[in-house]
Amino acid sequence: MAQYSFDATLQCEFTCDGKSDLVETSVTRTFNPEEQGLMPGDGHHPPSFIAPSSLGSVFSAWAERECLNHAEKQCLNLSLIKTSKFKSATSGDWSMQEIPSCSSKTLVRSPYDSRFKLARKSQSGLLLPAKSIHPQPLPPGIHQEPSKCSTRIKGKSCFGDCVITENDSDGKVPLTLMTDHPYGTEDQNICADDLVKSYAEKKPTRAAAEILCREYFARRLLYIKSMGTSCAAFRTDADCSQVIKALTGAK
Repeated sequence: MAQYSFDATLQCEFTCDGKSDLVETSVTRTFNPEEQGLMPGDGHHPPSFIAPSSLGSVFSAWAERECLNHAEKQCLNLSLIKTSKFKSATSGDWSMQEIPSCSSKTLVRSPYDSRFKLARKSQSGLLLPAKSIHPQPLPPGIHQEPSKCSTRIKGKSCFGDCVITENDSDGKVPLTLMTDHPYGTEDQNICADDLVKSYAEKKPTRAAAEILCREYFARRLLYIKSMGTSCAAFRTDADCSQVIKALTGAK
């Protein structure tokens, strides 16, 4: 999937503790599906249909985390980030103005929809393969939740609308990250003790803890191959209250 890398300009905003000014900024980063642990998903038939698994949830988590990483550099520490928010993403003539969710009624097209020409670092659009920085999804039936867990993330996932069978007016089949109605929804409940252990010493603020939680939720569901993660339009809604409490002490 490395050949499908593209450059995305992310609009971010943040505030640092002790400073009242809201900082609005843009950062440009390269999104490499292979580095993010994505593989060919439902409906993936290149070159016409490029549909990486869980693209909606993982791209959103990646974008939020890149904005948080930028805020951390500016504020100097996760414990000093008062707010951090991802606003939008653009690449070439494609854009995403909101984070795909299971509750929104908006249609968000995939960056790999044939209508768009994405920004890439090379004229051919091909980048050198890169080793994945995230673990590959487990084989089916391997994952087992721990018998004891102190901190959980509950939420929902939805899927099934990554490739729409009804053509647009121009006769093309749209590839999406979100439509006004998912074809399947599932309740989720995963253990987040590893996340809490990894970040407890960094003392993230509530804003930072919530973004870390949402990213963990999205990536973990892909890792354990939760139902629907093979769809590019797989997306998640996480209840991060337990993680926030564990990392900050706030209710």
